[in-house]
Amino acid sequence: MMDSAWSAAGLGAAFGVLNGWASRTALRKTLDRPDAVFHSVFAAGLLWRLTFLAASVWFLRYKKYIIILPFAAALIFTQFVFEVIPLRKDGTKRDP
Repeated sequence: MMDSAWSAAGLGAAFGVLNGWASRTALRKTLDRPDAVFHSVFAAGLLWRLTFLAASVWFLRYKKYIIILPFAAALIFTQFVFEVIPLRKDGTKRDP
């Protein structure tokens, strides 16, 4: 399935979108909750993304580095894109 660097990057980006969307959705749902709940969901999401990255690299450990590096880079980058956009409580309104 992953026989080239491009397919590895595409698969990494797809998993990154899935993980980024899931963590952003979880954070958005806890935005109005107490700080302890929000921070625990934030920490759990961070640990989940780190665990997913480690497990996927472990799964690819017998592949060549030309496969592992694009996969990991695309996974990290696409997850980061979901974290860069700030969460807002009321759509486009800014918090005071």
